Amino acid sequence: MCPKTVVQNKIIREEKKDLILRTALKVFAQEGYHASSVNKIADKANISKGLIYNYFESKEDLLNNIVSNIMDRYMEKYPPIDSIPNDSHIEYFIDQSFEFILEDKARAKLLFALTAQSIVMDLMTKITMQKAEPFMNNVMNFFEIKKYDDPEGMMHYFFSTLEGVQLHVTFNPLYPIDKVKKILKKQFLKS
Repeated sequence: MCPKTVVQNKIIREEKKDLILRTALKVFAQEGYHASSVNKIADKANISKGLIYNYFESKEDLLNNIVSNIMDRYMEKYPPIDSIPNDSHIEYFIDQSFEFILEDKARAKLLFALTAQSIVMDLMTKITMQKAEPFMNNVMNFFEIKKYDDPEGMMHYFFSTLEGVQLHVTFNPLYPIDKVKKILKKQFLKS
């Protein structure tokens, strides 16, 4: 048996880390963050507890990584913030908000279950604000340009509306995605 190359070792490490994160998300969502343990995660992933600690300092570090990774993936869906916000940016984001859920409904279900837990909601809010604030400001600028009376209120309403729609898309297989997308675009892209 030949020794593994540096590249092969890196791939194996990333696969193990991903396995741990996916398993932890499931365990946290199904059993609750507080009721979960590193032992339960290790058992469900069929790995040793020590291997988890090779990648993560603690259960809290695992949760931080899960939330941060999900936010990073979601942030990839945001349009560029280095330009003046326009209708095509908002339309793109509306479309991508649906795609984010549809690309992995199982992950979305676990995420919604996880975020219903207060400690996780606090962490999600903190990480979301750190990562999404520039885009949120850009969306607020969009509503200022569109001459809305309360651009900040509209920005919050926009994100709250999308989150509510994402929740329905996640749990209702018969949800009328195309109809709702059309309504959202009509509402938020009006002149």
